[in-house]
Amino acid sequence: MQVTPAGPGQFRFSARLTDSAEGGDFSGETATIHDFALDGEVEGPDLTLVSLQVRAYSHPYAECPFVIPATRALLGKSLMMAWRRSVLDELGGSRGCTHVTTMLLGLGELATMVFFLRINEQVPYTPAARADGRWIREALTVAPSLAGDVCYGLRQDGAAMSGLEPGEPAAAEP
Repeated sequence: MQVTPAGPGQFRFSARLTDSAEGGDFSGETATIHDFALDGEVEGPDLTLVSLQVRAYSHPYAECPFVIPATRALLGKSLMMAWRRSVLDELGGSRGCTHVTTMLLGLGELATMVFFLRINEQVPYTPAARADGRWIREALTVAPSLAGDVCYGLRQDGAAMSGLEPGEPAAAEP
């Protein structure tokens, strides 16, 4: 997935899922089984989905692309609030395609990428800023929820969080 700023509080994204297999009756070739792509835009603090295009380049069954119109029901939904539930409500089981649903669920990670871009606007992601704690201090200002033991790297007793408090301001550039 790639994420780029699109304006104040707006971000564009693109993602692609391709799987392939070798063997069987492929005449020694690799066969692409699924090749799907997503493009769209989110905006605001809740990362509301404002545009979404889903494309099916390769798929095993003629019916696979028939689920694409159902993805429009996700427009207006927030990636920050109950995104997983929204995706599964609209595209779970036989209402969707496993691969399209997987890609849409993965959009939840877009929040992490947006946090990164917002943090980087204030404190560039450099080895020095990471080593002296400026970058993580700014991260906690931009996204205080990161202080809640969200992953192994950001656990309270880990090196990245050592001695830092949520909302603690970043140190000035030397």
